[in-house]
Amino acid sequence: MLEANTLDEPVKTTRVAWCGETEWLVQGALPPGCELFQVAELIGAGAAFDSVVLDVRAFENLDQLYYRYAALGVPAVLVVDALEQETAALAWLRSGDEICRREALAQQIGLRLRRCLQTGNAARGGHLDSLTGVADRRGFHECAKTLFAANDAGEPLCLVLLNLDGFKRINDRWGHDAGDHLLQEVGHLLQRYALGAGLVARLSGDGFAILLHGDLEQGAALAEFLRDQLATHPFTFQTAPISVTASFGVVARNGSTPIEILLQEADRCLYAAKEQGCNRVVTAEEFDALADANGQDAPITDFENRIRVLAARMTGALVLKARQLASQYRIEADRDGLTGAFNRRYLDRLLPRELDKARRHDRRLTVALLDLDHFGAINKTYGFPTGDRALRAAVAILQAGVRAGDWVARYGGEEFCAVMPDTDLAAGCQVAERIRAALSAEIVNAYDRRSFRVTASIGVVELDPEDIDSVALFQRASDRVREAKQDGRNQVRS
Repeated sequence: MLEANTLDEPVKTTRVAWCGETEWLVQGALPPGCELFQVAELIGAGAAFDSVVLDVRAFENLDQLYYRYAALGVPAVLVVDALEQETAALAWLRSGDEICRREALAQQIGLRLRRCLQTGNAARGGHLDSLTGVADRRGFHECAKTLFAANDAGEPLCLVLLNLDGFKRINDRWGHDAGDHLLQEVGHLLQRYALGAGLVARLSGDGFAILLHGDLEQGAALAEFLRDQLATHPFTFQTAPISVTASFGVVARNGSTPIEILLQEADRCLYAAKEQGCNRVVTAEEFDALADANGQDAPITDFENRIRVLAARMTGALVLKARQLASQYRIEADRDGLTGAFNRRYLDRLLPRELDKARRHDRRLTVALLDLDHFGAINKTYGFPTGDRALRAAVAILQAGVRAGDWVARYGGEEFCAVMPDTDLAAGCQVAERIRAALSAEIVNAYDRRSFRVTASIGVVELDPEDIDSVALFQRASDRVREAKQDGRNQVRS
């Protein structure tokens, strides 16, 4: 390890390792207090240094650069040559770290190092959000306080808050796995597009913050860019598309305003964006202009915005809950409580429609009626709970034996039917025989540890022009079931 240069003597020396070609080593632009070292290889993944500069030219390719970067435990600045390299590196850049293009190296390396030292240490102090990989709330506050304390020169600072629109509806509709997947992807996008600007953090469930160097105009421009990226990004979960938008609040720091006040001001801007229809950016100036236009003080405007947003959320939540309850009650009303098959009410309501559809479109329709053999003896011998177990086993086999598009219903006590649209009699008999064979091979275990087999007599009929209604169709199927029983049971008759 060769010492390249020592700058002004600091109170506390910051040791920076430069892993790259000597000819590109920049000295004069480094911030005061940095002691720069040229290294050929990072021994111990850079543990002996406070920060590391990784030059892409010191590695064979980006994959090798990523491998070395991923092992680092200190803040880092990546030096790249081309826009394509920068875009690729942004996809895996950690919160608080920086990228510097070679063409701007002499002018920006000092700024990039200062930023990564200020924000990177806070983000890496164990305060990372476990789901998204960005800084968590504690890391954000520690970073902000460190950054504010070091900002003696009065460099403009800006805070951007964003909150996903309608995120609870996504969780309710798709489940929390989908919500977590979505948050991870949002965190990835924010890391990709905003890390060069400053620190990215997750402050709440679906709320994020970005602390950046810049004035209000720059913060608003970044927020508009991120808003557009989120709104147009093709979010999916298990191949299903999910629409995602976010609302933004943007404020700038004036004087010595503490981070807690900035968060309050940005939060009220965010609520104003929500109240205006979501998927919007509202700055502090725009919020003040809105309050003036309404002839109100800012706290009153903020209070009204929050009331409207919360009322809209409650209304949406109540409507969604009502839909869920209605769907649940509809399912319960149509299902047999014991076996899970469709019940007689559903059968009587839907089968006439199937008949009408088959006649109007000149399609085939076949019905199989199944009656378990000697079921009364099963209840008497093994008890009613075991009989219930046998019914559930029979329905499981019946549902597994039919095809996509067919459906199964419980006709009576131990009688079931399979409705097979677009199916002729021969194909229906094949399905019925497959079910009969699978059922007769099934062993049912009684609650007293005895075991037995269940068989069924099955009648199969195809819709005939003479069948005036579903009753006539079932009468013919019932006749075939009686024939199967008279011939010895455990048979299919058509």
